[in-house]
Amino acid sequence: MKKLFLLLATAAVTSGAYAEGYQVNNLSSKQNGMGHVGTAMKLNSESIWFNPAAASFQDTRFDISVGITGIASKATYTSLPDYTGKTKPQRYTSDNSIATPLYAYFNYKPLDWMSVGLAFNTPFGSSMDWGNNWPGAQLVQSINLKAYNVQPTVSFKLCEHLSVGGGLMMTWGKFDLSRSLLPIGPDNAQNKALMGALQMLNPQQMPNLFEMAGDKNLMSLGLEGKAKMAVGVNLGMMWDINEQWSLGFTYRSKLKMKVDSGSIDLRMIDNAQIAQAIGQLLPQLGLDPAKLTSAVVKTELPLPASLTWGVSFRPVPKWEFAVDLQYVLWSAYDQLDVRILDPDSNTPVLNIPVSDKKYSNTLAFRFGGQYHALDWLTARMGMYVDESPVRSDYLNPETPSMTKLAYTAGVTFRPIKWMNIDIAYGYVNSADPERTGSYPYTNSVLGIVNEKLTAAGISESQLTSPIADFSGNYTARAHTFSIGVGFSF
Repeated sequence: MKKLFLLLATAAVTSGAYAEGYQVNNLSSKQNGMGHVGTAMKLNSESIWFNPAAASFQDTRFDISVGITGIASKATYTSLPDYTGKTKPQRYTSDNSIATPLYAYFNYKPLDWMSVGLAFNTPFGSSMDWGNNWPGAQLVQSINLKAYNVQPTVSFKLCEHLSVGGGLMMTWGKFDLSRSLLPIGPDNAQNKALMGALQMLNPQQMPNLFEMAGDKNLMSLGLEGKAKMAVGVNLGMMWDINEQWSLGFTYRSKLKMKVDSGSIDLRMIDNAQIAQAIGQLLPQLGLDPAKLTSAVVKTELPLPASLTWGVSFRPVPKWEFAVDLQYVLWSAYDQLDVRILDPDSNTPVLNIPVSDKKYSNTLAFRFGGQYHALDWLTARMGMYVDESPVRSDYLNPETPSMTKLAYTAGVTFRPIKWMNIDIAYGYVNSADPERTGSYPYTNSVLGIVNEKLTAAGISESQLTSPIADFSGNYTARAHTFSIGVGFSF
């Protein structure tokens, strides 16, 4: 029976170790106001990220840009009626913390044809909190993850109008995840079947723990981990055709984030009577919680490569328009293989089936414009459409992924010649009012108990399947607020 609860722990790790691959675009307060364009623009130090080749077009010796964005996001889940149509839909709203992507860029141009720079930013991350006792708690209760990137960069002008550049992306990260080990609620069909089976297999009379808990979670698994540094490249080219037109192209390579020492925390319901019943049950199942919590989680998680093409147009000195088209190779996230190992022997505690993700490659279209109204004031507007990589039949509340439609605006103030203050706002909504999807959940404990009952002569037709789809309608939206400051001298 120890295997039963290890399978539960494993299931919590398999789907949630990396939250559906969220890409963060809020890496410049200026460009946040222009729909995140910038591949074919001369952005001084910020070009280190948007297109390293453009950094050599910097018009001062030194340029520094730092900033932060606050992302206030909400997601909703609405349950679907059962096949009779009689079940009243229930609606739940996430209670997410404000995410705060950061950036800092420094670029030095010692020669007219060359620049060197350094970037720090957070290009990937996610934050989602549904609470401990919502109906999808067996998939996720809360998850937070963030990837940090440091990028030394060099840029060269090959001639007056053509430049190339590249940076070494050194990326690492961390995550924490909480997930219920079992579905919540005594009326859940799998819970009814599991409770009946455990009462049959247990030689002692066992109370119905699900009825005692009501709509509260019995046990949760908390995971924390850090990913080792992965190294990739950010490469770019820029053709500054004339005073009106520029073309740009960038390639960011795939990164493999390796987690080698994730930790596990087993959390019980805050009810003395139920906790006592569970405490009596665990030894009967042969489970030593200390061994479970000392297990080491190892996995490998891809951050996708991307290709971006850009064009900028300056019809008159005061106006500039830009368009970016980005192709993200999310198909790199096809499966997630998680290993649970004994920390002393480094041998598998359990062989875990691979979790299918089946992400699709996506396109993002971005458009923005800026108007240099005065020497001390620039105004910006933009919009973008970003396709979701997640299939509807693998839509998980860890990241209720939508095709994003966003509108942005921003301003830059220059109180003195060598300093600018950048402010931007963005509203992000889904392209469709809501998205219907499902995710296959396997109750591993029920599956193992079914095997034991089958071995004891119970017909499979009398057993409840351990596989069930968690389905519903999702919406997601966010407000973003950015502030940055830059110095040129």
